[in-house]
Amino acid sequence: MNHSVDFYVLKDTGVEAGALLACRLAEKAYSHHKTVYIYCAENKIAVDLDKLLWTFKEESFIPHASATAATAADAPIVIGCDTTALNRDYDILINLHPEINPHWQKFSRILDIVANEPLSKELGRQRYKYYREANCQLSLHEL
Repeated sequence: MNHSVDFYVLKDTGVEAGALLACRLAEKAYSHHKTVYIYCAENKIAVDLDKLLWTFKEESFIPHASATAATAADAPIVIGCDTTALNRDYDILINLHPEINPHWQKFSRILDIVANEPLSKELGRQRYKYYREANCQLSLHEL
């Protein structure tokens, strides 16, 4: 499988910038009938993102579930921070985690969000280098 990895490097330093971008990317994927796993660094981020997906856009409805919910098996968008929750196939991985998902090869497309702060950028560069060495098709978007 040829893997495509898009890096989104944020210029905004706001705390919610990455979460809002994840919502927009999930909305776009859902409109194209794609399934998505949003990989978060910790449970609090996953819970906050779950709430934000309900409210970020008044006219939008994005069906989603927590990876630990009983409805996760049927939800097109699943949010979690545990890689053991990847017991089904998804089209897209939205990465909000500082590390590479150990199951990244299960996804045909990865959308990696890099926050505008020094540690996040350094970890993003390390992920970029890893994917480049894995012969993934890379794209960089500065937002």
